[in-house]
Amino acid sequence: MKKRNLLFSCLSGIFMVLLCSCQSHEYYQNQAAESARQYLLENSPGMPLMEQEYIKFNRPFFLVSEISGSYRTGQAQVCICWMTPDNPEVYMVFGVSGMRMMDWAPQRIIRKKFQQPERAYLTAAAQGAEALIQNQFDLLDPVALNRIRFTLPGVWKCKFPLDLNPGNELTAEELAKASQLPRYVLAWKLVRENEVIYAIYGGTAQDDSLNGFQPCFSGLYSAAQFEANLLDSKPLIYPFAGPEAK
Repeated sequence: MKKRNLLFSCLSGIFMVLLCSCQSHEYYQNQAAESARQYLLENSPGMPLMEQEYIKFNRPFFLVSEISGSYRTGQAQVCICWMTPDNPEVYMVFGVSGMRMMDWAPQRIIRKKFQQPERAYLTAAAQGAEALIQNQFDLLDPVALNRIRFTLPGVWKCKFPLDLNPGNELTAEELAKASQLPRYVLAWKLVRENEVIYAIYGGTAQDDSLNGFQPCFSGLYSAAQFEANLLDSKPLIYPFAGPEAK
Protein backbone atom coordinates (compact mmCIF):
# COMPACT_ATOMS: atom_id res chain seq x y z
CA MET A 1 0.00 0.00 0.00
CA LYS A 2 1.31 3.45 -0.80
CA LYS A 3 2.47 5.58 2.09
CA ARG A 4 -0.13 8.22 1.19
CA ASN A 5 -3.77 7.75 1.98
CA LEU A 6 -5.45 6.43 -1.16
CA LEU A 7 -8.70 8.09 -0.18
CA PHE A 8 -7.48 11.53 -1.10
CA SER A 9 -6.29 10.57 -4.57
CA CYS A 10 -9.89 9.73 -5.41
CA LEU A 11 -10.96 13.34 -4.85
CA SER A 12 -10.11 16.40 -6.95
CA GLY A 13 -6.78 17.51 -5.54
CA ILE A 14 -4.93 16.22 -2.52
CA PHE A 15 -7.07 16.61 0.59
CA MET A 16 -5.81 17.42 4.04
CA VAL A 17 -7.92 16.91 7.15
CA LEU A 18 -8.59 20.11 9.03
CA LEU A 19 -6.93 20.29 12.44
CA CYS A 20 -8.44 21.88 15.51
CA SER A 21 -5.89 24.43 16.74
CA CYS A 22 -8.00 26.30 19.26
CA GLN A 23 -11.46 26.33 20.78
CA SER A 24 -12.75 28.90 18.26
CA HIS A 25 -11.87 26.43 15.50
CA GLU A 26 -13.90 23.77 17.32
CA TYR A 27 -16.91 26.06 17.62
CA TYR A 28 -16.88 26.97 13.94
CA GLN A 29 -16.37 23.34 12.91
CA ASN A 30 -19.38 22.32 14.98
CA GLN A 31 -21.44 25.11 13.42
CA ALA A 32 -20.34 24.03 9.95
CA ALA A 33 -21.24 20.41 10.69
CA GLU A 34 -24.74 21.43 11.78
CA SER A 35 -25.19 23.57 8.65
CA ALA A 36 -24.02 20.69 6.45
CA ARG A 37 -26.34 18.23 8.19
CA GLN A 38 -29.37 20.48 7.76
CA TYR A 39 -28.51 21.27 4.12
CA LEU A 40 -28.02 17.59 3.28
CA LEU A 41 -31.27 16.46 4.86
CA GLU A 42 -33.31 19.29 3.36
CA ASN A 43 -31.92 18.76 -0.14
CA SER A 44 -31.99 14.95 -0.33
CA PRO A 45 -35.71 14.10 -0.54
CA GLY A 46 -35.07 10.57 -1.78
CA MET A 47 -32.73 9.61 1.06
CA PRO A 48 -33.88 6.44 2.89
CA LEU A 49 -35.23 7.02 6.39
CA MET A 50 -32.49 4.92 8.04
CA GLU A 51 -29.80 7.02 6.38
CA GLN A 52 -31.54 10.21 7.48
CA GLU A 53 -31.53 8.97 11.07
CA TYR A 54 -27.88 7.99 10.86
CA ILE A 55 -26.88 11.45 9.62
CA LYS A 56 -28.98 13.16 12.30
CA PHE A 57 -27.23 11.38 15.14
CA ASN A 58 -23.68 10.63 13.91
CA ARG A 59 -20.66 12.89 13.54
CA PRO A 60 -19.20 13.62 10.10
CA PHE A 61 -15.57 13.66 9.06
CA PHE A 62 -13.94 16.63 7.32
CA LEU A 63 -11.89 16.66 4.11
CA VAL A 64 -10.08 19.90 3.32
CA SER A 65 -8.07 21.06 0.31
CA GLU A 66 -6.17 24.35 0.46
CA ILE A 67 -6.91 26.79 -2.39
CA SER A 68 -4.77 29.81 -1.55
CA GLY A 69 -2.72 31.35 1.23
CA SER A 70 -1.17 29.42 4.09
CA TYR A 71 -2.57 26.29 5.69
CA ARG A 72 -3.79 28.28 8.70
CA THR A 73 -4.94 31.51 7.04
CA GLY A 74 -5.80 30.67 3.43
CA GLN A 75 -8.99 29.70 1.63
CA ALA A 76 -9.97 26.05 1.43
CA GLN A 77 -12.45 23.69 -0.17
CA VAL A 78 -14.18 21.77 2.60
CA CYS A 79 -16.26 18.62 2.29
CA ILE A 80 -18.22 17.55 5.38
CA CYS A 81 -18.94 13.86 4.93
CA TRP A 82 -21.11 11.05 6.24
CA MET A 83 -20.57 7.40 5.38
CA THR A 84 -23.80 5.58 6.17
CA PRO A 85 -23.94 1.81 6.79
CA ASP A 86 -24.44 -0.46 3.79
CA ASN A 87 -24.29 2.44 1.31
CA PRO A 88 -21.29 2.34 -1.06
CA GLU A 89 -21.60 6.11 -1.62
CA VAL A 90 -20.39 8.78 0.81
CA TYR A 91 -22.52 11.90 1.27
CA MET A 92 -20.28 14.97 0.94
CA VAL A 93 -21.47 18.55 1.51
CA PHE A 94 -19.12 20.95 -0.29
CA GLY A 95 -18.34 24.56 0.59
CA VAL A 96 -15.50 27.10 0.51
CA SER A 97 -14.24 29.08 3.49
CA GLY A 98 -11.24 30.32 5.41
CA MET A 99 -9.26 27.71 7.30
CA ARG A 100 -11.01 28.58 10.57
CA MET A 101 -14.35 27.76 8.87
CA MET A 102 -16.13 30.71 10.48
CA ASP A 103 -17.58 31.65 7.08
CA TRP A 104 -18.23 28.14 5.74
CA ALA A 105 -21.60 27.59 4.03
CA PRO A 106 -22.87 24.59 2.06
CA GLN A 107 -22.92 24.99 -1.71
CA ARG A 108 -23.71 21.57 -3.14
CA ILE A 109 -24.01 17.88 -2.34
CA ILE A 110 -21.63 15.31 -3.81
CA ARG A 111 -22.14 11.56 -3.63
CA LYS A 112 -18.87 9.70 -4.07
CA LYS A 113 -18.29 5.96 -4.23
CA PHE A 114 -14.94 5.00 -2.74
CA GLN A 115 -13.05 1.82 -3.36
CA GLN A 116 -13.11 -0.90 -0.71
CA PRO A 117 -9.60 -0.26 0.78
CA GLU A 118 -10.48 3.36 1.56
CA ARG A 119 -13.87 2.38 2.91
CA ALA A 120 -12.32 -0.16 5.31
CA TYR A 121 -9.99 2.53 6.67
CA LEU A 122 -12.79 5.09 7.04
CA THR A 123 -15.04 2.56 8.76
CA ALA A 124 -12.32 1.63 11.25
CA ALA A 125 -11.52 5.31 11.87
CA ALA A 126 -15.17 6.14 12.55
CA GLN A 127 -15.55 3.17 14.91
CA GLY A 128 -12.33 4.08 16.67
CA ALA A 129 -13.34 7.70 17.19
CA GLU A 130 -16.69 6.67 18.63
CA ALA A 131 -15.12 4.12 20.98
CA LEU A 132 -12.45 6.51 22.26
CA ILE A 133 -14.90 9.35 22.85
CA GLN A 134 -17.22 7.05 24.79
CA ASN A 135 -14.53 5.30 26.83
CA GLN A 136 -12.08 8.16 27.44
CA PHE A 137 -14.45 11.12 27.61
CA ASP A 138 -13.55 12.12 31.18
CA LEU A 139 -9.82 12.14 30.36
CA LEU A 140 -10.02 14.30 27.24
CA ASP A 141 -10.37 18.09 27.06
CA PRO A 142 -12.55 19.75 24.37
CA VAL A 143 -9.59 20.25 22.01
CA ALA A 144 -8.64 16.56 22.17
CA LEU A 145 -12.25 15.43 21.80
CA ASN A 146 -12.70 17.50 18.66
CA ARG A 147 -9.37 16.33 17.24
CA ILE A 148 -10.68 12.79 17.49
CA ARG A 149 -14.17 13.73 16.27
CA PHE A 150 -13.14 15.73 13.21
CA THR A 151 -9.78 14.39 12.01
CA LEU A 152 -8.64 11.10 10.56
CA PRO A 153 -6.01 8.99 12.35
CA GLY A 154 -2.74 7.60 11.12
CA VAL A 155 -2.31 3.84 10.72
CA TRP A 156 0.79 1.87 11.73
CA LYS A 157 1.78 -1.76 11.91
CA CYS A 158 2.32 -2.53 15.57
CA LYS A 159 3.06 -5.07 18.28
CA PHE A 160 0.63 -3.89 20.93
CA PRO A 161 -0.70 -6.90 22.87
CA LEU A 162 -4.15 -7.89 21.63
CA ASP A 163 -5.27 -8.42 25.24
CA LEU A 164 -3.99 -4.99 26.27
CA ASN A 165 -7.26 -3.85 27.83
CA PRO A 166 -8.56 -5.39 31.08
CA GLY A 167 -11.63 -7.53 30.54
CA ASN A 168 -10.69 -8.40 26.96
CA GLU A 169 -13.40 -10.70 25.60
CA LEU A 170 -11.13 -12.92 23.49
CA THR A 171 -10.81 -16.50 24.68
CA ALA A 172 -7.37 -18.12 24.73
CA GLU A 173 -8.20 -19.91 21.48
CA GLU A 174 -9.45 -16.74 19.80
CA LEU A 175 -6.40 -14.82 21.01
CA ALA A 176 -4.05 -17.44 19.58
CA LYS A 177 -5.86 -17.34 16.23
CA ALA A 178 -5.92 -13.53 16.12
CA SER A 179 -2.20 -13.41 16.90
CA GLN A 180 -1.49 -15.04 13.52
CA LEU A 181 -2.86 -11.99 11.67
CA PRO A 182 -1.10 -8.68 10.99
CA ARG A 183 -1.61 -6.16 13.79
CA TYR A 184 -2.48 -2.49 13.23
CA VAL A 185 -3.05 0.61 15.33
CA LEU A 186 -5.02 3.72 14.36
CA ALA A 187 -3.83 6.72 16.37
CA TRP A 188 -4.61 10.38 16.98
CA LYS A 189 -1.76 12.56 18.29
CA LEU A 190 -2.94 14.79 21.14
CA VAL A 191 -1.41 17.26 23.58
CA ARG A 192 -2.51 17.13 27.23
CA GLU A 193 -0.95 19.46 29.79
CA ASN A 194 2.00 20.07 27.42
CA GLU A 195 2.58 16.32 27.08
CA VAL A 196 2.17 14.45 23.77
CA ILE A 197 -0.09 11.45 24.08
CA TYR A 198 -1.74 9.13 21.57
CA ALA A 199 -5.33 7.99 21.52
CA ILE A 200 -5.15 4.54 19.97
CA TYR A 201 -7.59 2.00 18.53
CA GLY A 202 -6.05 -1.22 17.32
CA GLY A 203 -6.55 -4.79 16.30
CA THR A 204 -6.00 -7.22 13.45
CA ALA A 205 -6.81 -7.09 9.74
CA GLN A 206 -6.28 -9.16 6.62
CA ASP A 207 -3.95 -6.64 4.99
CA ASP A 208 -2.59 -3.08 5.04
CA SER A 209 -5.87 -1.74 3.64
CA LEU A 210 -7.53 -2.80 6.94
CA ASN A 211 -9.88 -5.21 5.20
CA GLY A 212 -11.56 -7.39 7.80
CA PHE A 213 -10.41 -5.14 10.66
CA GLN A 214 -11.25 -6.55 14.09
CA PRO A 215 -10.72 -4.20 17.05
CA CYS A 216 -9.02 -5.59 20.13
CA PHE A 217 -7.70 -2.67 22.21
CA SER A 218 -7.88 1.08 22.72
CA GLY A 219 -6.75 3.75 25.15
CA LEU A 220 -4.46 6.70 25.83
CA TYR A 221 -0.69 6.19 25.83
CA SER A 222 2.41 8.32 26.14
CA ALA A 223 4.52 9.02 23.08
CA ALA A 224 7.23 6.68 24.42
CA GLN A 225 4.78 3.82 24.95
CA PHE A 226 3.23 4.34 21.55
CA GLU A 227 6.52 4.47 19.65
CA ALA A 228 7.90 1.44 21.50
CA ASN A 229 5.04 -0.69 20.18
CA LEU A 230 5.36 0.22 16.49
CA LEU A 231 6.97 -2.17 14.03
CA ASP A 232 7.87 0.79 11.79
CA SER A 233 7.80 4.46 12.71
CA LYS A 234 6.58 5.35 9.21
CA PRO A 235 2.80 5.12 8.98
CA LEU A 236 0.97 3.13 6.34
CA ILE A 237 -1.51 6.02 6.27
CA TYR A 238 -0.29 9.39 7.46
CA PRO A 239 -2.22 11.01 10.31
CA PHE A 240 -4.35 13.92 9.15
CA ALA A 241 -3.69 12.81 5.55
CA GLY A 242 -0.08 13.93 5.22
CA PRO A 243 3.25 14.53 7.01
CA GLU A 244 3.04 18.26 6.25
CA ALA A 245 -0.01 18.73 8.47
CA LYS A 246 1.34 19.63 11.90
